[in-house]
Amino acid sequence: MSSLPECATMAVGTLPCTDVDQAVEMMIRHNPVCPGWPQLPRIDFREGMYIQFSEGMPAAVIEAGRQRIWFDPERAPMEMADFYEHYLADDVEYCAISEDFARGLGPFLKKLPVAGAKFTKGQVTGPASLGLTVADAGQKPVLYHGDLFEALVKALACKGRWQAQKFREAAPGQEPVIFFDEPYLTQVGSALISLSPEQVKSSLNECYAAVDGLTGTHVCGGTDWGILAATDVDILHFDAFEHMRELLIYEKELAAFMERGGMLAWGIVPTNSEALDAGAQKLAEQVMRGAAAIAGFGGGLSDEDVLRKSFISESCGLGSRDEKTAEHCLVLAAEVSDALQSQIC
Repeated sequence: MSSLPECATMAVGTLPCTDVDQAVEMMIRHNPVCPGWPQLPRIDFREGMYIQFSEGMPAAVIEAGRQRIWFDPERAPMEMADFYEHYLADDVEYCAISEDFARGLGPFLKKLPVAGAKFTKGQVTGPASLGLTVADAGQKPVLYHGDLFEALVKALACKGRWQAQKFREAAPGQEPVIFFDEPYLTQVGSALISLSPEQVKSSLNECYAAVDGLTGTHVCGGTDWGILAATDVDILHFDAFEHMRELLIYEKELAAFMERGGMLAWGIVPTNSEALDAGAQKLAEQVMRGAAAIAGFGGGLSDEDVLRKSFISESCGLGSRDEKTAEHCLVLAAEVSDALQSQIC
Protein backbone atom coordinates (compact mmCIF):
# COMPACT_ATOMS: atom_id res chain seq x y z
CA MET A 1 0.00 0.00 0.00
CA SER A 2 1.41 3.36 -1.01
CA SER A 3 1.57 6.26 1.43
CA LEU A 4 -1.63 8.25 1.66
CA PRO A 5 -1.54 11.90 0.56
CA GLU A 6 -3.49 13.23 3.57
CA CYS A 7 -4.55 16.37 1.69
CA ALA A 8 -1.08 17.16 0.34
CA THR A 9 -0.94 19.56 -2.59
CA MET A 10 -0.48 18.38 -6.16
CA ALA A 11 -0.15 20.55 -9.28
CA VAL A 12 -1.75 19.83 -12.64
CA GLY A 13 1.52 20.72 -14.36
CA THR A 14 1.39 23.76 -16.65
CA LEU A 15 2.81 27.11 -15.54
CA PRO A 16 3.07 30.47 -17.37
CA CYS A 17 6.73 30.93 -16.39
CA THR A 18 9.44 31.60 -18.97
CA ASP A 19 12.23 31.07 -16.43
CA VAL A 20 12.80 27.32 -16.11
CA ASP A 21 14.59 27.43 -12.76
CA GLN A 22 11.85 29.62 -11.30
CA ALA A 23 9.18 27.20 -12.51
CA VAL A 24 10.92 24.15 -11.05
CA GLU A 25 11.44 25.95 -7.74
CA MET A 26 7.74 26.89 -7.60
CA MET A 27 6.61 23.33 -8.23
CA ILE A 28 8.81 21.97 -5.46
CA ARG A 29 8.17 24.76 -2.94
CA HIS A 30 4.38 24.71 -3.25
CA ASN A 31 4.05 20.92 -3.54
CA PRO A 32 6.57 19.60 -1.01
CA VAL A 33 4.92 16.19 -0.55
CA CYS A 34 4.16 15.60 -4.23
CA PRO A 35 6.47 17.75 -6.39
CA GLY A 36 6.18 17.49 -10.16
CA TRP A 37 7.88 18.88 -13.24
CA PRO A 38 6.45 21.98 -14.94
CA GLN A 39 5.12 22.14 -18.48
CA LEU A 40 6.02 25.56 -19.92
CA PRO A 41 4.02 26.29 -23.09
CA ARG A 42 5.03 29.97 -23.18
CA ILE A 43 8.66 29.03 -23.67
CA ASP A 44 8.10 26.86 -26.74
CA PHE A 45 5.04 25.68 -28.67
CA ARG A 46 6.43 22.15 -28.40
CA GLU A 47 5.49 22.22 -24.71
CA GLY A 48 1.80 22.35 -25.64
CA MET A 49 0.08 19.19 -24.43
CA TYR A 50 -0.74 17.84 -27.91
CA ILE A 51 2.82 18.18 -29.19
CA GLN A 52 4.94 17.66 -26.08
CA PHE A 53 4.76 13.86 -26.11
CA SER A 54 4.98 13.33 -29.88
CA GLU A 55 8.67 12.36 -30.08
CA GLY A 56 8.99 8.86 -31.45
CA MET A 57 5.34 8.62 -32.44
CA PRO A 58 4.87 7.05 -35.85
CA ALA A 59 3.53 9.32 -38.59
CA ALA A 60 3.62 12.45 -36.43
CA VAL A 61 4.38 15.66 -38.35
CA ILE A 62 5.27 18.83 -36.43
CA GLU A 63 5.06 22.08 -38.37
CA ALA A 64 7.09 24.72 -36.56
CA GLY A 65 5.86 27.59 -38.73
CA ARG A 66 2.21 26.85 -38.01
CA GLN A 67 2.95 25.49 -34.53
CA ARG A 68 0.83 22.45 -35.00
CA ILE A 69 0.95 18.67 -35.14
CA TRP A 70 -0.81 16.33 -37.53
CA PHE A 71 -0.47 12.71 -38.60
CA ASP A 72 0.43 11.47 -42.07
CA PRO A 73 -1.08 7.99 -42.60
CA GLU A 74 1.10 7.45 -45.68
CA ARG A 75 4.17 7.42 -43.43
CA ALA A 76 2.52 5.15 -40.88
CA PRO A 77 3.45 1.66 -42.16
CA MET A 78 7.22 2.25 -42.24
CA GLU A 79 7.34 4.31 -39.06
CA MET A 80 5.05 1.95 -37.18
CA ALA A 81 7.36 -0.93 -38.07
CA ASP A 82 10.30 1.00 -36.63
CA PHE A 83 8.33 1.95 -33.53
CA TYR A 84 7.23 -1.63 -32.83
CA GLU A 85 10.78 -2.89 -33.25
CA HIS A 86 11.82 -0.68 -30.33
CA TYR A 87 8.61 -1.30 -28.38
CA LEU A 88 8.83 -5.10 -28.57
CA ALA A 89 12.49 -4.92 -27.58
CA ASP A 90 11.40 -3.08 -24.40
CA ASP A 91 13.47 -0.06 -25.46
CA VAL A 92 11.91 2.45 -23.07
CA GLU A 93 14.57 5.06 -23.88
CA TYR A 94 13.12 5.25 -27.39
CA CYS A 95 10.17 7.01 -25.73
CA ALA A 96 12.30 9.49 -23.79
CA ILE A 97 11.09 13.09 -23.51
CA SER A 98 13.90 15.39 -24.60
CA GLU A 99 14.80 18.85 -23.33
CA ASP A 100 13.55 20.36 -26.60
CA PHE A 101 10.02 19.28 -25.65
CA ALA A 102 10.18 19.62 -21.85
CA ARG A 103 12.59 22.26 -20.59
CA GLY A 104 11.62 21.74 -16.96
CA LEU A 105 11.93 17.96 -16.76
CA GLY A 106 15.72 17.64 -16.73
CA PRO A 107 16.29 20.38 -14.12
CA PHE A 108 13.51 18.88 -12.00
CA LEU A 109 15.12 15.43 -12.08
CA LYS A 110 18.38 16.98 -10.87
CA LYS A 111 16.54 18.32 -7.79
CA LEU A 112 15.39 14.84 -6.75
CA PRO A 113 14.98 13.47 -4.20
CA VAL A 114 13.05 16.25 -2.48
CA ALA A 115 13.44 16.04 1.31
CA GLY A 116 10.18 15.04 2.96
CA ALA A 117 8.38 14.16 -0.27
CA LYS A 118 6.31 10.98 -0.55
CA PHE A 119 5.54 11.18 -4.27
CA THR A 120 7.01 12.46 -7.55
CA LYS A 121 4.54 13.51 -10.23
CA GLY A 122 4.73 13.49 -14.01
CA GLN A 123 2.15 13.71 -16.75
CA VAL A 124 1.33 12.60 -20.28
CA THR A 125 -1.51 13.56 -22.60
CA GLY A 126 -4.21 10.90 -22.45
CA PRO A 127 -4.95 8.74 -25.49
CA ALA A 128 -8.57 9.79 -25.97
CA SER A 129 -7.73 13.51 -25.93
CA LEU A 130 -4.77 13.10 -28.28
CA GLY A 131 -6.70 10.76 -30.53
CA LEU A 132 -9.68 13.09 -30.87
CA THR A 133 -7.80 16.41 -31.06
CA VAL A 134 -4.97 15.62 -33.48
CA ALA A 135 -5.98 14.66 -37.01
CA ASP A 136 -4.62 13.82 -40.45
CA ALA A 137 -4.38 16.33 -43.30
CA GLY A 138 -8.04 15.71 -44.08
CA GLN A 139 -9.10 16.52 -40.51
CA LYS A 140 -9.91 12.91 -39.64
CA PRO A 141 -8.93 12.40 -35.97
CA VAL A 142 -6.21 9.85 -35.43
CA LEU A 143 -8.55 7.93 -33.10
CA TYR A 144 -10.30 6.68 -36.23
CA HIS A 145 -7.09 5.33 -37.79
CA GLY A 146 -7.27 2.01 -35.97
CA ASP A 147 -3.77 0.56 -36.22
CA LEU A 148 -2.10 3.95 -35.93
CA PHE A 149 -4.13 4.84 -32.85
CA GLU A 150 -3.10 1.55 -31.22
CA ALA A 151 0.54 2.49 -31.76
CA LEU A 152 -0.06 5.96 -30.28
CA VAL A 153 -1.61 4.45 -27.16
CA LYS A 154 1.51 2.31 -26.73
CA ALA A 155 3.74 5.34 -27.29
CA LEU A 156 1.90 7.33 -24.61
CA ALA A 157 2.06 4.39 -22.23
CA CYS A 158 5.80 4.17 -22.87
CA LYS A 159 6.20 7.89 -22.12
CA GLY A 160 4.57 7.32 -18.75
CA ARG A 161 6.68 4.26 -18.05
CA TRP A 162 9.87 6.15 -18.96
CA GLN A 163 9.04 8.97 -16.53
CA ALA A 164 8.29 6.54 -13.69
CA GLN A 165 11.63 4.82 -14.26
CA LYS A 166 13.48 8.14 -14.19
CA PHE A 167 11.71 9.13 -10.97
CA ARG A 168 12.58 5.83 -9.29
CA GLU A 169 16.23 6.22 -10.28
CA ALA A 170 16.42 9.81 -9.01
CA ALA A 171 14.21 9.41 -5.92
CA PRO A 172 13.93 5.72 -4.96
CA GLY A 173 12.15 6.56 -1.71
CA GLN A 174 9.33 8.47 -3.44
CA GLU A 175 6.40 6.85 -5.22
CA PRO A 176 6.06 7.86 -8.90
CA VAL A 177 2.68 9.31 -9.83
CA ILE A 178 2.00 9.50 -13.57
CA PHE A 179 -1.10 11.29 -14.84
CA PHE A 180 -2.67 10.73 -18.24
CA ASP A 181 -4.59 13.98 -18.67
CA GLU A 182 -7.89 13.76 -20.55
CA PRO A 183 -9.49 17.20 -20.99
CA TYR A 184 -11.39 16.00 -24.04
CA LEU A 185 -13.36 13.49 -21.98
CA THR A 186 -15.71 16.36 -21.15
CA GLN A 187 -17.17 15.53 -24.60
CA VAL A 188 -18.12 11.95 -23.70
CA GLY A 189 -21.72 11.43 -24.76
CA SER A 190 -21.65 14.28 -27.26
CA ALA A 191 -23.29 13.66 -30.61
CA LEU A 192 -20.25 15.26 -32.25
CA ILE A 193 -17.83 12.45 -31.40
CA SER A 194 -17.87 8.68 -31.54
CA LEU A 195 -16.04 7.42 -28.48
CA SER A 196 -17.22 4.33 -26.69
CA PRO A 197 -16.71 3.63 -22.97
CA GLU A 198 -14.82 0.50 -23.99
CA GLN A 199 -12.32 2.55 -26.02
CA VAL A 200 -11.77 4.95 -23.13
CA LYS A 201 -11.24 2.17 -20.60
CA SER A 202 -9.06 -0.09 -22.73
CA SER A 203 -6.73 2.66 -23.95
CA LEU A 204 -6.32 4.18 -20.49
CA ASN A 205 -5.85 0.81 -18.81
CA GLU A 206 -3.04 0.05 -21.24
CA CYS A 207 -1.36 3.29 -20.19
CA TYR A 208 -1.87 2.64 -16.49
CA ALA A 209 -0.53 -0.91 -16.74
CA ALA A 210 2.77 0.35 -18.17
CA VAL A 211 3.58 2.48 -15.11
CA ASP A 212 5.53 1.19 -12.12
CA GLY A 213 3.85 3.51 -9.66
CA LEU A 214 0.55 5.26 -9.09
CA THR A 215 -1.52 6.55 -11.99
CA GLY A 216 -4.03 9.34 -12.32
CA THR A 217 -6.29 11.08 -14.81
CA HIS A 218 -7.29 14.74 -14.80
CA VAL A 219 -10.48 15.98 -16.46
CA CYS A 220 -11.13 19.70 -16.09
CA GLY A 221 -14.92 19.58 -16.38
CA GLY A 222 -17.90 17.28 -16.21
CA THR A 223 -17.56 13.80 -17.67
CA ASP A 224 -18.87 10.27 -17.18
CA TRP A 225 -16.90 9.59 -14.01
CA GLY A 226 -18.43 6.14 -13.86
CA ILE A 227 -16.31 5.15 -16.85
CA LEU A 228 -13.10 6.42 -15.27
CA ALA A 229 -13.89 4.95 -11.86
CA ALA A 230 -14.25 1.57 -13.57
CA THR A 231 -10.73 1.72 -15.01
CA ASP A 232 -7.56 0.67 -13.18
CA VAL A 233 -6.65 4.27 -12.31
CA ASP A 234 -5.43 5.10 -8.80
CA ILE A 235 -6.26 8.85 -8.63
CA LEU A 236 -9.15 10.82 -10.12
CA HIS A 237 -8.46 14.55 -10.48
CA PHE A 238 -11.59 16.69 -10.92
CA ASP A 239 -12.70 20.32 -10.84
CA ALA A 240 -14.16 20.43 -7.35
CA PHE A 241 -14.82 24.17 -7.52
CA GLU A 242 -17.32 24.21 -10.40
CA HIS A 243 -18.02 20.57 -11.23
CA MET A 244 -18.21 18.63 -7.97
CA ARG A 245 -21.90 17.90 -8.50
CA GLU A 246 -21.13 16.04 -11.74
CA LEU A 247 -18.78 13.72 -9.82
CA LEU A 248 -21.08 13.08 -6.87
CA ILE A 249 -23.92 11.66 -8.97
CA TYR A 250 -21.85 8.49 -9.49
CA GLU A 251 -22.48 7.12 -6.01
CA LYS A 252 -22.05 3.38 -6.59
CA GLU A 253 -19.06 3.81 -8.89
CA LEU A 254 -17.28 6.16 -6.47
CA ALA A 255 -17.96 3.88 -3.50
CA ALA A 256 -16.44 0.93 -5.38
CA PHE A 257 -13.49 3.05 -6.53
CA MET A 258 -12.69 4.26 -3.02
CA GLU A 259 -13.20 0.80 -1.51
CA ARG A 260 -10.60 -0.72 -3.85
CA GLY A 261 -8.06 1.87 -2.73
CA GLY A 262 -8.72 4.74 -5.13
CA MET A 263 -7.74 8.30 -4.26
CA LEU A 264 -9.06 11.73 -5.21
CA ALA A 265 -7.36 14.96 -6.26
CA TRP A 266 -9.71 17.83 -5.48
CA GLY A 267 -9.20 20.66 -7.98
CA ILE A 268 -10.76 23.09 -5.53
CA VAL A 269 -8.77 26.24 -6.35
CA PRO A 270 -10.24 28.13 -9.33
CA THR A 271 -7.70 29.22 -11.91
CA ASN A 272 -9.48 32.36 -13.10
CA SER A 273 -9.94 35.74 -11.42
CA GLU A 274 -12.17 34.11 -8.79
CA ALA A 275 -9.01 32.70 -7.22
CA LEU A 276 -8.02 36.18 -6.09
CA ASP A 277 -11.20 36.49 -4.03
CA ALA A 278 -11.48 32.90 -2.81
CA GLY A 279 -10.81 32.16 0.84
CA ALA A 280 -8.95 29.03 1.89
CA GLN A 281 -11.35 28.18 4.71
CA LYS A 282 -14.41 28.39 2.48
CA LEU A 283 -12.75 26.18 -0.14
CA ALA A 284 -11.71 23.70 2.56
CA GLU A 285 -15.30 23.54 3.80
CA GLN A 286 -16.44 22.78 0.26
CA VAL A 287 -14.01 19.84 0.15
CA MET A 288 -15.18 18.62 3.57
CA ARG A 289 -18.80 18.61 2.39
CA GLY A 290 -17.81 16.61 -0.66
CA ALA A 291 -15.79 14.17 1.45
CA ALA A 292 -18.77 13.67 3.76
CA ALA A 293 -20.99 12.93 0.76
CA ILE A 294 -18.55 10.35 -0.60
CA ALA A 295 -18.20 8.72 2.82
CA GLY A 296 -21.97 8.42 2.84
CA PHE A 297 -21.93 6.38 -0.37
CA GLY A 298 -20.65 3.31 1.52
CA GLY A 299 -17.40 1.43 1.29
CA GLY A 300 -16.73 1.65 5.01
CA LEU A 301 -14.92 5.02 4.86
CA SER A 302 -15.36 7.94 7.23
CA ASP A 303 -15.06 11.59 6.20
CA GLU A 304 -11.52 11.59 7.58
CA ASP A 305 -10.66 8.43 5.63
CA VAL A 306 -11.71 10.15 2.39
CA LEU A 307 -9.59 13.19 3.24
CA ARG A 308 -6.57 11.01 4.01
CA LYS A 309 -6.92 9.57 0.51
CA SER A 310 -7.08 13.03 -1.06
CA PHE A 311 -4.76 15.49 -2.78
CA ILE A 312 -5.53 19.22 -3.04
CA SER A 313 -4.93 21.07 -6.29
CA GLU A 314 -5.87 23.85 -8.65
CA SER A 315 -8.86 22.99 -10.87
CA CYS A 316 -6.89 23.02 -14.13
CA GLY A 317 -3.51 23.90 -15.55
CA LEU A 318 -2.11 27.40 -15.04
CA GLY A 319 -0.21 27.81 -18.29
CA SER A 320 -2.60 30.38 -19.75
CA ARG A 321 -2.66 32.59 -16.64
CA ASP A 322 -0.29 35.38 -15.65
CA GLU A 323 2.50 34.49 -13.25
CA LYS A 324 1.00 36.38 -10.32
CA THR A 325 -2.31 34.55 -10.59
CA ALA A 326 -0.56 31.21 -11.06
CA GLU A 327 1.52 31.59 -7.91
CA HIS A 328 -1.51 32.82 -5.98
CA CYS A 329 -3.36 29.64 -6.96
CA LEU A 330 -0.49 27.47 -5.74
CA VAL A 331 -0.29 29.38 -2.45
CA LEU A 332 -4.06 29.11 -1.99
CA ALA A 333 -3.96 25.35 -2.60
CA ALA A 334 -1.34 25.07 0.15
CA GLU A 335 -3.55 27.07 2.51
CA VAL A 336 -6.53 24.81 1.76
CA SER A 337 -4.27 21.81 2.37
CA ASP A 338 -3.23 23.20 5.77
CA ALA A 339 -6.87 23.83 6.75
CA LEU A 340 -7.90 20.29 5.82
CA GLN A 341 -4.91 18.63 7.47
CA SER A 342 -5.93 20.26 10.74
CA GLN A 343 -9.18 18.29 10.47
CA ILE A 344 -7.53 14.87 10.19
CA CYS A 345 -4.64 15.18 12.65
